[in-house]
Amino acid sequence: MGSTPPKYFWIIVTFSVSLSVYGFFSFQSRYTVYVDGHVVNFTGVEDFIQPFVSYFPVILAVPDNKLVSCGIPKSMSQLTINIMCLLYDEDSFSAESNSLNDTWVNKRDCLEENEFRNPTPQLLNDNETVRFAFIRDPIQRFISMYLDKCVQSKEKYCFDCGTNMRCVVQGVYDELKNLQNYRHEFQKSGVSIMAQHAAPLSWNCNFDRGLEKWHLLMMGSDFEERKSSISHLTNILKRQGFNESLVEKIQQDTLAGETAHGTHTSPHRVEAERQVREDPFIRDLLHKIYFFDYLIFPFKRDALDEKYRTNFWTIPKNYFINLNSCSV
Repeated sequence: MGSTPPKYFWIIVTFSVSLSVYGFFSFQSRYTVYVDGHVVNFTGVEDFIQPFVSYFPVILAVPDNKLVSCGIPKSMSQLTINIMCLLYDEDSFSAESNSLNDTWVNKRDCLEENEFRNPTPQLLNDNETVRFAFIRDPIQRFISMYLDKCVQSKEKYCFDCGTNMRCVVQGVYDELKNLQNYRHEFQKSGVSIMAQHAAPLSWNCNFDRGLEKWHLLMMGSDFEERKSSISHLTNILKRQGFNESLVEKIQQDTLAGETAHGTHTSPHRVEAERQVREDPFIRDLLHKIYFFDYLIFPFKRDALDEKYRTNFWTIPKNYFINLNSCSV
C-alpha cells in the first residue's frame, strides 16, 4: 500500500494550481483589449501596442467660454496651442505679435497661466464644457514625425539611427512597449521626445476617461479635409460665444498658413512613403504600433494590409446558423 503524501505536498499542489490559474487570467486580462465595449482578441495581440496608456497630456482651457482642447504631438499641436492662446487672451497674443503659424521658439505668456494649463475639475465636469482635438491618420503622423525628427532636425532624437527608418521604427516600438509594460515607472522618469511624438493617438488627451466627450477634427494634407475640420472648429467656437470676427480670423489664418515644422511638402516625403508602403519589416511594426488607433478613431484603413482592413477577429453572425444547419 502506498504511503500517504505529506500534508505540505497538497499545499504545494494547491499553490501551484492557484498560481497557474492566476497567471492564465492575468495574461488574458493583460492582453485582452476592449474597444468601444467589444473584445478585440486575436493570435499575437500581445505583440501589439495597446491603446489608452495615458501619460502627461497637454490639456488647455479657456474657462470663460467653457472650452477645452488637447495638443497631440505631430497632429497640429502647435496650431492647437496657438489657437487656444489666442482665444484665452487675444490682447496678449496680439501684443506679442504672435501668429497661428508660430513655432515653439516663440514666447507664449498663456503657457505660464495655471488656469490655461490645468483645467479645474469643475470645468471638466461641466456639461456645457466642449472639448476638441485634431487627429491625424496614424501612419501619416508617423511619417511626419520621422521626417521632422530624423531627417530635417539637427538634434539627435532618433535612437542614433540617423535616417534609417527600419532602425527608427524598431526603436519606437521597443520604447512604447517598455512604457506600456512599465507605465508607473515612466511617470516618475518622464517620457522621451520620440515617445511623445510617436505614441498612439489614444495615449493622449486622457481619452481613456471619456473619448465620447471629444469633438475629433480630422487633419491631413488634403485641403478639403482641412477645410471641413476648420469649419467644424469655427462652429464650435461660435456656439461657445467667441467673438465672430475673431473666429473668422482663426478660420482664414488656419487655412492660409502652415507652421515651420510641417512636412507634407518635404522633398523626402515621397521616399518615406515608399518605404512605409513597400518594406514589410516597417509595415509589420507600424501595424503593431498603430492598429488600435485605426479601430478607435474613425480613420479609413486603406493604408493597412488587407487582413487588418476588416474586423478579422470577430465571429460572423451567420456562423452559428451555418453550424446548426449542419447538425442532424
